[in-house]
Amino acid sequence: MTQMEIPTTFVDKARFVKAIFTDVEREYDFLLRVMTLSFDWVWRRPMCSKMNFSADVLVLDLACGTGLVTFELSRAVSDSALIVGLDLSPAMLYVANRKKHTIRDGRDRVDFVRATGEYLPFRTSIFRYVTIGLALRNFADKLAMFRDARRVLLASGWFLSVDFVRPEEVTVWKLYKFHIFHILPTIGGLVSRYWKRTLIYLANTILKSSTVNETTGALLDAGFQHARSEKMTLSIVALVFAQK
Repeated sequence: MTQMEIPTTFVDKARFVKAIFTDVEREYDFLLRVMTLSFDWVWRRPMCSKMNFSADVLVLDLACGTGLVTFELSRAVSDSALIVGLDLSPAMLYVANRKKHTIRDGRDRVDFVRATGEYLPFRTSIFRYVTIGLALRNFADKLAMFRDARRVLLASGWFLSVDFVRPEEVTVWKLYKFHIFHILPTIGGLVSRYWKRTLIYLANTILKSSTVNETTGALLDAGFQHARSEKMTLSIVALVFAQK
């Protein structure tokens, strides 16, 4: 098993994550599908299904990467709605903006901003939803991010995140650990040394990830209410959501 030292302070981890997701952006969408056996959309759909798009809505998609969730949400909302994708990686946002100019359905309802989730460049109480798709583990200071996400949400707005977690069942964890620490980095190494590095990083973030109970507890500490969770696919993925 390949261990990787991941910074824990906000500035150092932000720089580290920015570097980790540089030079992998072009193949990101395709390889994510390959690595997850196309389950990534299966995991995201329950999150999207909890959102009400019947009215004009403003949504903030944190750690949006190449915009996979952002564009999916844009196709579900009305023409006067807006989905804002936010990420700290210029490389990932470059791909997201290129995709925006090539797609037809929903592109006018999308905008992208480069910033960190811990310090959001938005005024208070403007978004109906804040979402994160498979990226909660990338934040250095989750409590600070939860607090600022709550700040920018409207009254009764919702925070929703779906992400990988460490499964509790011992046999599942042993098989899963072998998969993420050995199989995936090997496949990534066939593409490039950058992808091998990134997949080793992702494996280590899962190894050190917070439990679902710790995450819902942190949401409550940040001032949210009704924090709940739903586990999926042998409990290797969990949806957590809470209301302002």
